[in-house]
Amino acid sequence: MGNIPSLEHRRALQKTERAKENYELWQAVIACHEAILAIGGEGIPTEHLRRAQANVLRAGEAQSGDLPDTVLLEVATVGGSRAWEPSMGQVYINETVFMPDGTFYICRQPHTAQANWAPGTEGGRNLFRIIRSEPTVDDGEEQTYLDFVWGELVPYGAVRRDPEDGNLYTPIKEAGVTLYEPHFPHLVPSEYIIFSPPSSGGETGSEEPAAYPKWSEVADGYVFKVGTYFTDYAKTYHVLREFSKQSNWRPPALLNDFYEEVTA
Repeated sequence: MGNIPSLEHRRALQKTERAKENYELWQAVIACHEAILAIGGEGIPTEHLRRAQANVLRAGEAQSGDLPDTVLLEVATVGGSRAWEPSMGQVYINETVFMPDGTFYICRQPHTAQANWAPGTEGGRNLFRIIRSEPTVDDGEEQTYLDFVWGELVPYGAVRRDPEDGNLYTPIKEAGVTLYEPHFPHLVPSEYIIFSPPSSGGETGSEEPAAYPKWSEVADGYVFKVGTYFTDYAKTYHVLREFSKQSNWRPPALLNDFYEEVTA
């Protein structure tokens, strides 16, 4: 009789089929959101935007690398994810799965799950991309950095520790970089440069780290780069997508799209 697909497998298949049937509708929703932002509006509610993005990804009409990991985690929550297991059957393009430790991955190539192709393993390295959260830093705490892992999209402005030489590296290109074996950052100087953490102050105390720019103190047109931070009304924001300052884009206008609030 062969293997009978599980209920979760059938649901995943139905989601993929519906996404393909209706992807033009979901693309229109995203286009509407972007049009509203362009005229200074707040866009559509985040939950609806993430649902539209989830379906366009499911349909294979967008690439997971087009979205930062912070957005993909929200897409995984709104769009639903399966727990990965070797008996789960077909894993679909851009489907998100999670492991027992809570780590999320997104499928890069459709395939049938196998024990030796699990996310995060050598066999599954080219089939999945890990979705990660950048570490946050509380006041008075030292900045921590994630170790580099193969297959991750490392965004521009992010920093990773090379497990082979122990140095910190950051992408050169604004598109970020996704690399696979055997390319540790120190082996690809065309993609990564060494990162030097900001000084916490020398013996003279003259090397204090620069304060994050305040929204009210930078001129219109100021460019907020991906991975940088700024403050507004005692709140700190992390830039997810490059944008130029416009008065009608002041937080929370582009919240969770172009920037996210950093919480303690």
